[in-house]
This record gives sequence, C-alpha cells and structure tokens, in this order.
Amino acid sequence: MDKANREEVLLQKSQVFDRDFRVTLDSACTIGYGIIRIEDEAKIRANEAFDKLDVNPSFFIPASGSGSRMFNFLYKWLEDGEDSDMVSAFFNQFDLFPFASKVKTRNHRANIVNELLSESELNYGEIPKGLIPFHIEDGQLYSAFQEHVRQAKSFLRNDVKIHFTIQRDFEKRIIQNIEEVNEGVDCTFSYQGVDSSAFCFDHNKRLVMHGDDYLKRPAGHGAILSNLNEIDSDLILIKNIDNIQHNSKAALTEEVWKTSIGMLKNFQEDLKSLSKSYSITGLISLNLKYQFLPGEEVEEFDAFKFDLLMNRPTRVCGMVKNEGAPGGGPFWIKNKNRVTKQIVEGFQISKKNHQKEIVQNSSHFNPVFLVVCKTDVQGNRLDLMRFRDEEKCFVVDKKYKGISIKYRELPGLWNGGMSDWNTIFIEIPSAVFSPVKTVLGLNTPAHTA
Repeated sequence: MDKANREEVLLQKSQVFDRDFRVTLDSACTIGYGIIRIEDEAKIRANEAFDKLDVNPSFFIPASGSGSRMFNFLYKWLEDGEDSDMVSAFFNQFDLFPFASKVKTRNHRANIVNELLSESELNYGEIPKGLIPFHIEDGQLYSAFQEHVRQAKSFLRNDVKIHFTIQRDFEKRIIQNIEEVNEGVDCTFSYQGVDSSAFCFDHNKRLVMHGDDYLKRPAGHGAILSNLNEIDSDLILIKNIDNIQHNSKAALTEEVWKTSIGMLKNFQEDLKSLSKSYSITGLISLNLKYQFLPGEEVEEFDAFKFDLLMNRPTRVCGMVKNEGAPGGGPFWIKNKNRVTKQIVEGFQISKKNHQKEIVQNSSHFNPVFLVVCKTDVQGNRLDLMRFRDEEKCFVVDKKYKGISIKYRELPGLWNGGMSDWNTIFIEIPSAVFSPVKTVLGLNTPAHTA
C-alpha cells in the first residue's frame, strides 16, 4: 500500500471508530416554522415565474442502485421456504405485475422466482432497478429509465436534458433501453468515482480483505455530489429513479415541479432585490415569506452575513406528511455554534437529551424531490464542494461473508452534501412520492393506470 492510501486508511479508520458524526437537533421543521404551505397567491406567483423561465431546467436522477432490495423477501423465501404475508401477496398478485408477461414459467412457485432472479434468466435482482419494467400502458412495458425520459419530455417539451448516475457495467444496456422510447431528450451518464469508495474494517479495527485486495464499498449518494457539480446545467431537478408514477398520473408531479421551480426563482429575485437596499426589517420580512433562517439568527444579521447568503447555491426541497415511510426529515439542527436547517436521516440523530421527543414532534419527511440552483443570485457558477459539511459523514454497519464490517459514507447528497445552501422547505402532496422499495409497490395505484 502506497503512502497516499495509508493516509486515507488512517483517516477513514479514525472516522469510523473515533468520530461521532451524529447531529444534535434543535427542533423539528413544521408548517410555519421551516416548512411553507403554499397558498393560492404564492402559487400563482410561482407559476408565473416558471412561465417566464428563459432556459429549461435539467433532471439529475441517481440511478445506480440494483433491484436486489426489491426482491429481498423472495431471496429469503428461496432459502428457508417459509411463507410470509409479502410472499403470499406476491404470488396472489403476480399476474398484475408489469413484467408478468415476460415470465414463461407458471407451473411452480420456485420456478417463477428463479426465472425472475437467476442470472441466466431475467436477473432482476442484479440489474439496475431502473431497467426493471415498472409500468404498462396500452400493452407496452416501460422501465423506470424509460418513464423518466417520457415524462421529462412531456413536461419540458423542448431542450430536454436528463443526467443519470449509473453502474458503468450496464451503460450499454441502459442506453439501448432508453433509445426504445427516446425522441429528442438529451440523456447523459456518469458513474460514482472509484476513488471515493470506502475501506471496510472489522470489529477489531482491521482492514477486511476481498481475495488479494482490500474490501471497499461505494461511499453513498454523497459521492455523486461531484457528478452534480460537473454537469453543464444551473437549474436542476432531482429525484430518485424509483420515484416515478404511471404516465397517467404524471400531471400532479408536473404541477409540483412548476411551483417548486417558481418558488426558487422568486426567492432568488427577492433576495437580490433586498441586496440593493439591505435592512434588518427587510430580511425579517423575507424570512417570514421563505422561512430559510431561524428567527433568532435573523436579528443578529449584518451586511457581511447577508453577503454570504447572496453567494450560496439554493435549493427548494419538497416535504410530504410523515405517514410512517422511511426517509430523512426536515429539522433545525445545532451546527457550528449556530442553528441551521437540514435534512437529517434517523441514524444521524444523537441519542442524548430530548432528541427522541423532537423526532416525535416531526410532521414531515424528505421524499427526495428537489429543485437546485448551482449559481449565486447574480448568476455566477459555484463550486458545490465548498458548501459540503465534511463533519456529516455516515458510519455504516453491514455483514460481509458472515462478519460484521464498518465503513464510512461521504456526507449525503441532500444531507451534509448540501449543508451550507440556502434551503427552502415546501409542503408537497404525498401522491408525488411513490418509491418502489419492494416489488409489491408496482401494484399500488401510483403505478397502475
């Protein structure tokens, strides 16, 4: 191992075993205190701002995940043969799945599952989730990749750009899949950098081996912040590959995108206007409208601090009502001797003091529905890496060949990766959030005509 790698191992070892990256919550963001419920007048103004856009936004879709988690309960069933409610539901609903017509075997349950999952057949457990047929319309099957392309084209119509982060090994297959439906959409691709992968350690703090080399794992979605940083677009819409509704249900998502984009543009214009005649009363009024700063911090602002706001990237993050689904939540957190507004995952939260009570008071969570602007309010392109909080890494515990391993993930893309952005949270309808975490999700109303 060369010197650079030795230093990196020591750094990551310290991050995993000697550092505590958990955050301390100040309070939950709620409606009127960090989350905006958009009323009619604000919505009209936002839609007017969208209609005045002089350039189309682009889409940024993290899509490197495989379909394995969708079928975890079936892998378990193949191993132990024990039925569960999920297994029973899968077979009872089988003919309703979009991919049912692709399965030739119908005479034995185990044969059906093997045809779906085995490497020599459909291999749905190993291929990217975005390649799995998600929807059927007029007898035609559409993968998640294809649905994102179709719906982006319907929404933006002209000059449509989508950037997918993917697994390099499947690039050719993904391109072929998209080309089956693509008409006039500029699709580009990138991969998580190998250099960002994390070293793995056992419970004795020793490096774990994988054959003759050191075991490494992808460093989480925070590793693709550099991908976002490099794409040639300033106004970008972000959501995950599996959060795509059936084409017949796409109108609501389009409406929410328009409002979110318009809110971001209006915030930037209002911030720019305030800069021409800055005052504390003006900032207080702006903050009442957008709720992007804690009230006690606004009163301590001066011209220097205001200039920092002018020179940050901006994001508008949709928040849906918390109905028990997993995901990061919107909180005010104690950060670097001040309170800031962040999206926080449950495992990041400190167990001290009244943290559990604050979590219980949380009303919304983050469905990864973001509009981001990579320029400051004057239109100058920013280096997004400058606005990442290096102290917001994740430490992951997993199993590898029967042993427990630990490794660190980089600050999450919409968590610590966007820590020092101007951040606006808005309430959006739950119907625009329909991720497919298990294959059973494909038979829910959001994914059927």
